[in-house]
Amino acid sequence: MSEETPQNGDHSPERPDEGEGAEIAAHASPEPESAATPEASAAPTEQTAPEPTAEEKPEPVAVEAAPAADGAPATGSAPAADAAPKPAPPKPKPEPEPEPEPEPSPIVVALTGAFPSAVQVEGEDQEAVPIVRTDADNLVEVMTWLRDDPEQRFDYLANLTAIDWTEREPRFDMVYNLYSISHRHRLTVKCGCADGEGVPTMCDVWRGADWIERETYDLYGIEFLGHPDLRRIFLSDDWEGFPLRKDYPLEGPNLELLTRQQAAFRGGRFDRIRGEHEINEQERQMAGPGIVGALWTPTPPTMEEVESDDTESATDTTGD
Repeated sequence: MSEETPQNGDHSPERPDEGEGAEIAAHASPEPESAATPEASAAPTEQTAPEPTAEEKPEPVAVEAAPAADGAPATGSAPAADAAPKPAPPKPKPEPEPEPEPEPSPIVVALTGAFPSAVQVEGEDQEAVPIVRTDADNLVEVMTWLRDDPEQRFDYLANLTAIDWTEREPRFDMVYNLYSISHRHRLTVKCGCADGEGVPTMCDVWRGADWIERETYDLYGIEFLGHPDLRRIFLSDDWEGFPLRKDYPLEGPNLELLTRQQAAFRGGRFDRIRGEHEINEQERQMAGPGIVGALWTPTPPTMEEVESDDTESATDTTGD
């Protein structure tokens, strides 16, 4: 049987019909993945569907959450929006550095070096003036050293006063404020004093201590042992009590005020007198307007006394 010669120069083998070709393709082994071309591997495997238009989009359906039991979280509700990011916690503040301790005063260093067991340091006041304490037995020696030492030269006793602690023992604190005119520095010295015992006088160290010790004695009743003239300086010698003590009565020890007229009658002295003082007739007549304190209340005259005074006045006028 002779083969047919292809026409029009077509030398390709005859193609099987479609049914036979489909069967051969079904039994053909799949090609390995490595044989796939780069273009084929890069192509997407899925085709994305076109986005629906605004008319085709379904409307969202609101879902009502079922009421939750007491204390139980609600379920079925729509997810909440993303919470705002929490701010970063503040950085802890650095602890302040401790303040350096102030350097001790050269006055205190020298004083405690000279009297290590007789002087105690109490710090400084609000003006940075050093405060030290000693006792009555060492007071004169410490004060003399502070006056005579060339580095200290406390040549001026600026002030002297007392503090009444009432229920503390010792009851009083003597306070001496010293000043150096040449070096221009200050020092406060304290000394305890029990009620009724007293402290040594400073008149032998500073002559200016005379009157301020008398003032402290007058108002606090503190004795200054060895004082050349210890007596009251403000109040009269027969005054009872010491007014700056905490237990002194505010109204005074049974004292009452004089009137201005009585003060004038007594020679211009406006002072206090004893409550038991008996007023004479002249003082009674002068007492009236201008009363400063309630010394006594004059009794108003009776009608008989008024008529008697009027009769006497009329008789004197007629006789003239």
